[in-house]
Amino acid sequence: MKFYKFFVASFIILNYFSLGCFKVPSQIPETVSESLSKFDQELFVRATLHQRKGQIESAIVLWEKFLQRNPNSYLARNNLGLLYYANDDITQAIYHFEEGIKLSPTEIQLKANLVRALKVQAVIFEENREYDAAIRNLSRIVQLTAIREHEDIERQIEALEDRIFKQVKRSRSIEEYQRFLEKYPNSPGNSDEARLWIEKKLQAEKN
Repeated sequence: MKFYKFFVASFIILNYFSLGCFKVPSQIPETVSESLSKFDQELFVRATLHQRKGQIESAIVLWEKFLQRNPNSYLARNNLGLLYYANDDITQAIYHFEEGIKLSPTEIQLKANLVRALKVQAVIFEENREYDAAIRNLSRIVQLTAIREHEDIERQIEALEDRIFKQVKRSRSIEEYQRFLEKYPNSPGNSDEARLWIEKKLQAEKN
């Protein structure tokens, strides 16, 4: 856990510019809905207060309790995502942001929070050479962002596909080539090269 926290902290510093002045996701402005019961209003206020004071663990407990009683609250999902993000649990942060977007698909801040978390996790995956997982994150980011941002992300995806394909070529295994094509049938340059390699391999086996 200490190593993980150190890594995330290092990532934030080293990638400040590459992620566009990275900063911790901000909260969606919150007001207590009058439609809530008095108990839920008080629970909402307590959870928000603990969160603002940086009391992460207690805030998580309170928001989880609030969410159990109000499962359609995208605000609760967003705040849980922020808390898990602050607690270096990126996987849980992403889960709650995704669930929040299901409840409120047009909420801009939720999307922004999810994109930031996905970028952090993608870098971690890349550092761990989990290139397929990094590509999944980047592909999800493409779905969430404006078209003008897609070119840079798609270049990152292509670079990761190149790394994967280098591993495939080193394996010289027809199964690995076929698996690559199943996952990345349209990888620029790589897919055509993989198809040609398989064709030659099968022809050589026939002869």
